[in-house]
Amino acid sequence: MTNDQLVSAFLDPPMLHYFRCKFANLQADDLRARIEETLKFLFISHECTGAIPVNREIDDIWHAWILQTREYASLCERLPARGFIHHSSNDYLRYFDPAIGEQDDLGQEVKMLALYVANFGPFEASRTQYWLLADHLLARRRWSVEDLNNWLLSPVEI
Repeated sequence: MTNDQLVSAFLDPPMLHYFRCKFANLQADDLRARIEETLKFLFISHECTGAIPVNREIDDIWHAWILQTREYASLCERLPARGFIHHSSNDYLRYFDPAIGEQDDLGQEVKMLALYVANFGPFEASRTQYWLLADHLLARRRWSVEDLNNWLLSPVEI
């Protein structure tokens, strides 16, 4: 699914207007990229059982969307899981399990990146910054975007 297809299917004009007002400090292209990456995360989120694999900028868009409860509920019903996508903070979840957020699940993060590539095609260089593991591999491990995409697209040997 392309970025244009995502926006066409899941972002209506009133929500775009809302985001433009809410994030008036952002350039239009930056806001659109953040919305698109949020939609990609939400599109594959039903497979996410670990920590949220996106950065704060995407989480902020998600939080803003949740505030428009009717529109958010409608969005969730149109996404592949066809159900409300709940969001709880680690601070809240630590009441039930003090280890929440203490340990990264690398396997889950890799799974989310692989789902990204399977559903939306290879990462663009400008989009890796929004995905925690992708950003880590490029910034800290000195991978190129080509290295990342090749790794995610390579067949897994069992």
